[in-house]
Amino acid sequence: MRIVTVSHRSGDLLPILLDGDGLPIPSPNEFLLSRRNLSTNTLIRNLRELSVLYRWLEDRQIDLRARLKIGTLFTEAEFSGGLIEFLRKDMESEDKVVSPHTFNNRLATIRQYFVWELDVYISSLPLSDSQYEVLQAARKRLMGWIDRAFINTPRAGSIPRKSLTNDEAEFLLQCLNPESPDSFAHFEPVKFRNFAAVSLMLNCGLRPGELLSLRVEDIQIGSISSVTVKRRSPDPLDKRKPRPSVKRNGRVLPLEGHHFVRMLDRYIVEWREILEQKSSSETDYLILSDEGDPLSHSSLTQLFSRLRSEYSGLLPEILTPKSLRHTFSSRMEQVLRAAGMEEDRRKQALAMLRGDSSLESQSVYIAQEVEEQARRALSDYQKKLITGFNK
Repeated sequence: MRIVTVSHRSGDLLPILLDGDGLPIPSPNEFLLSRRNLSTNTLIRNLRELSVLYRWLEDRQIDLRARLKIGTLFTEAEFSGGLIEFLRKDMESEDKVVSPHTFNNRLATIRQYFVWELDVYISSLPLSDSQYEVLQAARKRLMGWIDRAFINTPRAGSIPRKSLTNDEAEFLLQCLNPESPDSFAHFEPVKFRNFAAVSLMLNCGLRPGELLSLRVEDIQIGSISSVTVKRRSPDPLDKRKPRPSVKRNGRVLPLEGHHFVRMLDRYIVEWREILEQKSSSETDYLILSDEGDPLSHSSLTQLFSRLRSEYSGLLPEILTPKSLRHTFSSRMEQVLRAAGMEEDRRKQALAMLRGDSSLESQSVYIAQEVEEQARRALSDYQKKLITGFNK
């Protein structure tokens, strides 16, 4: 059982789960098609989680569709003593168990898959079909078993933090400051590239896919500086796997802070071309690898891993691209609250800044007012983020 990635006719990269004979397994792949709005990375993770379920089904010689037709999915013993125990196993080394986080992720995806599978099958039945009530009862029973199987998260007061502290955020930017003699990395263009990438995520709340999809033309430096996050058609020349993309709403975000904007400008004007010359092909992507090609998801992840290792004890283990987005979100919430925005407006403003949802359903005048307040708050946040740099 393995996962391969193919190009969909839309140009998107689509992962497919294959069985031992190299043939696509219909149901999980159909489930994946229903979730194509998610990033390729998320879809691959979902298939990995579903592959654990299908390994267990294969071991037990259970035909899920056949079980559906007779109105029975699993006995409680099969579920609790079989599937749940199997989900705890590390598939690379089955004498080990996975972390509670990995187990819960597997179970959450499998729960979504079962809901989808049952909904698809039940919707094909006439309401008068006697199996309709049987399957509804089976669904309720199965969801109860699944919900009780999740490993409890820490109690209130001991919930793991997701954001960097102010001191950690300041130290992160200081150790990446390309003008510092102690800056992380040795090659000058790489120093500026690292600072630009991390600063854009921390200052603007960009997702990894959004950062890696940026083109040079998306950055405007001047009396009013900005970054434009936009959805584009899949780029057939982009050879990265998975191919980064902007899956949610595009937006234009202001860029403030003298040091931040100046370092970003220097990267584009002075250093990016030196990286690009290392590659045999030209590209207009903003963030380039050490070899001059568009930076990949795995290389971005590796950068954060190296930072955690190099500055162990000074930077937290939670330091990841996602933690920078959490940091951005929590700080922006504080800035918006301090600006006196009401809760509903704060939610709308944060959604606009994060690219989570559209304000189109709001009154045009309300939406414009919220957007203006959000941009002012973002400018204020960026100016104050690292006061030592932004003087």
